Amino acid sequence: MATMDTLAPTGPSAPAASRRRTLLMLLFAVLILAVSVDAGVEAALGGNKLLLIVPIGGVAGIGLVALGLVNFENFVLFTIALRASLDITKPSSGNSGAAGVSSATSTSGLDPAGALAIVFILMAFFWFMTRHWAGRKSPPASIHRICLIIFCIAGFLSVIDSSDITFSILTALKVAAVVAMLAVLEVMLIDRAAIERMIAAIYLSAAVPVGYTLILIATHHSQFTSGGFARFEGTFAQPNPFAIYLTMLIVMGVAIFPHLRRRNKILMTALLLGCVIALYSTFTRSAWLACIVAVVVVAGLGRRRLLLGGLVAGAIVSLVAVPTIAQRFADLGQSSSPNGYATNSLIWRFNYWDEVLPLASKDPITGIGLGMSSFETVQAKEPHNDPLRAYVETGLVGLLAYFLLLISMGVVARQAMRYTKRRPLSFERAIAIGFACSAMAFVVLSLVSNVITQVVVLWYYVAFAAAAYAVTRYRENARFLGLPPPPDEDPLVLSA
Repeated sequence: MATMDTLAPTGPSAPAASRRRTLLMLLFAVLILAVSVDAGVEAALGGNKLLLIVPIGGVAGIGLVALGLVNFENFVLFTIALRASLDITKPSSGNSGAAGVSSATSTSGLDPAGALAIVFILMAFFWFMTRHWAGRKSPPASIHRICLIIFCIAGFLSVIDSSDITFSILTALKVAAVVAMLAVLEVMLIDRAAIERMIAAIYLSAAVPVGYTLILIATHHSQFTSGGFARFEGTFAQPNPFAIYLTMLIVMGVAIFPHLRRRNKILMTALLLGCVIALYSTFTRSAWLACIVAVVVVAGLGRRRLLLGGLVAGAIVSLVAVPTIAQRFADLGQSSSPNGYATNSLIWRFNYWDEVLPLASKDPITGIGLGMSSFETVQAKEPHNDPLRAYVETGLVGLLAYFLLLISMGVVARQAMRYTKRRPLSFERAIAIGFACSAMAFVVLSLVSNVITQVVVLWYYVAFAAAAYAVTRYRENARFLGLPPPPDEDPLVLSA
């Protein structure tokens, strides 16, 4: 079916690219307006978001399906640009507790994000089928995709002993949507132009959550308070996934910055500044540290001494000029309050892990069910530790799959770094460095956060992973499509 297969050896024409930008800008203008009036409409409806979400979501879903049938690549790019703004539409959301995390009662399996996941899986399946019917071959799956599929299968196996089979299946379906996204992008990213378009969609996705956060900061409307700090979560359900998302965008943005056109450098500078402010406003210490370390590694691998100097100077100025940074770390020296409660989220995590670990005894092989740990504990919180969560919720099968996933992450990063080693000034090298450092931050944050079931975070992580995989396959893709091989060295400047 021709309308479902828009991949071509060359990039889109200028008029087509212009129409794409115009369409995306129009759609995001509508989205920004919708987010702006969401609070007021919800209040007018007595706090019931479903009265607003269901009709709008139905129309939007039909529109997305139509877009996917007409132009699948634009559909994929739009879902990438849209996904970061969807969690604010959850019928029930909120944060509570010492760790400032959502509880079981604030988590909904049926929401626009879940609906998008199902739509994307179906559209991706149809797209792959049309390629098969047309006799078009696809490049081999990366080891990363294979390991992610294995982990997804472990998620579905975990429903065997789940106390809420429907919820676990919905959670596994969201992970399956991430698998579908990675599979699609590994086929779609055939050249630099395709990578450019996807990168542009990723950073466009930050416009609404970052802009919304900056508006809330400017108007002094914090989204919730934890540990005495006013924390912000943008359009996300919690500050932690928002912080992880921002960390990945900052790291990759810093990596590719030298390869942007002058106009795009101005836009990227403004966006990265907004991301840094939003990241600070999440008051997520682990993300702060992971972001700083990852950017330092980016500067080191890219031999960017000016960036290293700027980071050191910025860190010193921030500690002096922004006392809340030091205050955020001050409570780490205290273990508990006089009444016995944890005085900081790190101690709370250690205590909570002791409560979560025994849950695995119910079924140590396939686990208690994906997403069920927050339903089986007294505090009703998520574990904030991915290895522990993988073991408890998906058993030894899922834990093995999780570690295979981490190993495959390193394999893709290593392949991209080795492939681009002789091209230190190329855009491809910047992508490889950006992904390697983002993956490093991802692994570190997974030890103290809930990453593997945060589909919104995985959505953008696999996009960067697909880009890193794509830069190692230029010659294979050219040979596959019957095109001349790409040049060995021609540093890229992203198109406007």
